[in-house]
Amino acid sequence: MDDPDIVTNAADTVAPGQPTSGGSAQHAVSRTSSRTRVVVAAWLCSDVVSLFGTALSSLAVPWMVLNLTHNTAATGVVSAVQLGTLVLANLVSGPLIDRLGPTRISVFCDYASACFIALIPLLWALHLFSIPALIAIVAVVGALRGPSNSAKSVLSPTVAQFAKQPMERITGLSGTTERLASTIGSAAGGVIIGLVGGPYALAFTALGLIIGATLISFIVRPALLPLLSTPQPGHGDEAGNQKTQHRTTPVQTTQAQTTQTEASSKQHARHMHTGLTLTHLRAGISTYMSDIADGWKSLIAIPTVFGLALIPAITNMIDIAWTDVLAPAWVISQHHGSQTLGLLFAALTFPAIISSLLATILASRLPRFPVFIVGYLLAGAPRYIAMAMNAPMNVVLMTMVIGGIGSGFLNPILGAVLYERMPEQSRGKIISLTGALTWGLMPIGSLMGGFMSHLIGLQSTLAILGVIYFLVTMTPLAVPALRDFKRIQTP
Repeated sequence: MDDPDIVTNAADTVAPGQPTSGGSAQHAVSRTSSRTRVVVAAWLCSDVVSLFGTALSSLAVPWMVLNLTHNTAATGVVSAVQLGTLVLANLVSGPLIDRLGPTRISVFCDYASACFIALIPLLWALHLFSIPALIAIVAVVGALRGPSNSAKSVLSPTVAQFAKQPMERITGLSGTTERLASTIGSAAGGVIIGLVGGPYALAFTALGLIIGATLISFIVRPALLPLLSTPQPGHGDEAGNQKTQHRTTPVQTTQAQTTQTEASSKQHARHMHTGLTLTHLRAGISTYMSDIADGWKSLIAIPTVFGLALIPAITNMIDIAWTDVLAPAWVISQHHGSQTLGLLFAALTFPAIISSLLATILASRLPRFPVFIVGYLLAGAPRYIAMAMNAPMNVVLMTMVIGGIGSGFLNPILGAVLYERMPEQSRGKIISLTGALTWGLMPIGSLMGGFMSHLIGLQSTLAILGVIYFLVTMTPLAVPALRDFKRIQTP
């Protein structure tokens, strides 16, 4: 007779119809574990390749604009346009993610982004490239990148549920892959740009997005479908099924109506259809705006989530000024090439990979709040001050390494704290809005970095932004609501 414990455990992990007894049960459990590892690995690899492309483009586009225009303000404008459309898309995409499903949105947006990014090397090869054309392309890419990023974030709790792992471990793995992609993209990007030039380097960005979307579409999505929330009636679910609402329409007509001319009947039907379409459109827009408003209410009702989203909003604003404008300008001012810029970014992100791996293993046992504060102390102000003082390159690189070590612990802890406090039914809305908050000031950061360095000088800009970074990241020490880092069990 079968051991009832074995049968029960197998039933918990094996799909219906699979054998659940004796050695077959153990084999099925092993097969399920292998499938879980494959799905999680595919999810992480999709991030690596798509974020590799994003990191490469973050290096290639500013470098290309700076070398074409020799103007930091122009570089800031190009970056601000892309980030601006990204933020606007995040503001309105939450209900769409909840209704259509995160994997659908992620796959579509990444494929579409790849097509538009591929236009840049194509236009360059045809001698049709211009800065206005670049601005138009990055505006569209930003609008697609916002929903794609939010959709991927929405998947994190589902992946944790599927893998039966703590949220810190999943957010830690996600943070590690992000750092890995950034490191590879930055280090390799400097070399690639030096070899083929900025425009042609963007072909690798398009390729990375295509590979990432394909992994999500064919491996991750089929595995997570049973766990993804079913959308509201009247909307398609993740499997592509449609749930329609029945409507009653008149089917009987009087004898007098049947004598109407065919032209009159068609015209009447056309008017009726137009009226119904406009009515449904207005109702749909009203419902969609109501969903967005509900998302804001849910977000504001959770002070910890709202407050902790504001801190990275400001630090991201400062960091994007550093990444897109100040660091490239500093490297050029020191008479170095694109390889040095890639080395700076790699020195920041490679140590973050190591610390993210440590956070993945240890974060569930570490005290969250002290690690969060120390992480920001190391990751923020030191690199700004070192560059403001025109410190030797080895000193600047050391501050990058130390900053990377600190930053690796931030995302696993912050992500777990935020996810644990979000209602599951509103997760798409809240995540897209927190994304809009944390990215919302980044267009201002690009403009700020460009125009401040143009008006008051590069060193003064770096020093001012470093001080602001320090003050903002230490705010939780003075605000009790931002110290609520206690662990909450999620479903």
